[in-house]
Amino acid sequence: MQRASKFLTAILCLGLLSFPTLVAHADTTPFACTQPPKVPKNLGTLVVAGQSVQLTSVEWGLAQGCFKKYGLTIKTNPVASAQIGIAGVIGASFDLALTTPTNLIQAMTNGDFAGKIVAPRHLYTADEIARAKREPLYSGELLFQTVLLVKKDSPIKSWSDLEKRKIAIKTFRSQDHAGVLLGMQSVGANSYKTEFLTMSDAQMTIALNRGDVDAIVQSDPYATETILAGARVIGYPSAYYVEPGPASVFISSENIVAKKVKLMETFQKAMLEINHLLNQSHYESSFRETIAKITGVSQEAAAKVRLPIMMERNVAFKDISYIPNKLKLLGFTKTRVSLARVLFR
Repeated sequence: MQRASKFLTAILCLGLLSFPTLVAHADTTPFACTQPPKVPKNLGTLVVAGQSVQLTSVEWGLAQGCFKKYGLTIKTNPVASAQIGIAGVIGASFDLALTTPTNLIQAMTNGDFAGKIVAPRHLYTADEIARAKREPLYSGELLFQTVLLVKKDSPIKSWSDLEKRKIAIKTFRSQDHAGVLLGMQSVGANSYKTEFLTMSDAQMTIALNRGDVDAIVQSDPYATETILAGARVIGYPSAYYVEPGPASVFISSENIVAKKVKLMETFQKAMLEINHLLNQSHYESSFRETIAKITGVSQEAAAKVRLPIMMERNVAFKDISYIPNKLKLLGFTKTRVSLARVLFR
């Protein structure tokens, strides 16, 4: 764990780890999650970190009593980036963090981090991936949760126009970074002199409007709000990188999981129930209200967001086995990481 400790120390030295006050959530009725006739025994508390857009399903589940019914207390902690969330798990400031499987595997490869995937959030389907390559233009709603955008009057019209441009992404050597490179590669564009800068979703809109960058890879619902303000869609980077399976997951460390097995099992059960409920149209309106409240985007943007398909089963090895090979081929990692113990059962 020495390299993992160095990773955490580096994050701390950069002043990136800033943990807001944890929020305990009040009861809300009526609940979407049916409550047991008898109040269950309190099992304990888990602290879940993530970017605000990722925490929307957890926040919705809290408001709907989906953790309360199992006797589980959840406290959420918004963070600016996936790396801060992972660093917080490494340092045991958080029990769980939301990120992509790719970010987890990168952390495991580069920092000797013994990570665990505890539960899924949303997923990509084969049909969605194929469609995202065919239909890049915005027509009412986005097809993926992340999208490459340019200003309305930008000369950039396709992946081939990204040569020698400045592109904002949230994380280096991430799924989005890989997707842009592969998208350019698909049309024979040279990415050698394309420059990538990291920033948050909120910073991206400002940077694009000021002309600091030529394009941004932004997450919904912020992307929809940027489009409503006049931005254009070029395409979906993830469509060129991912295979069918989990888009984002709740991760922890082997050490934390070993100490809190029952809590993690209960969290997994609760999240699968939340995902099942959110795939039902009956709860769309309340989920959109949560999105607007938690992310701070306009009601108009929240109303136009294409809600992701939530994953209703646990992550399997076959869902993530392609990632180490792709990272190595792209030069993002030098060695393959073993995924033998990455799944929590």
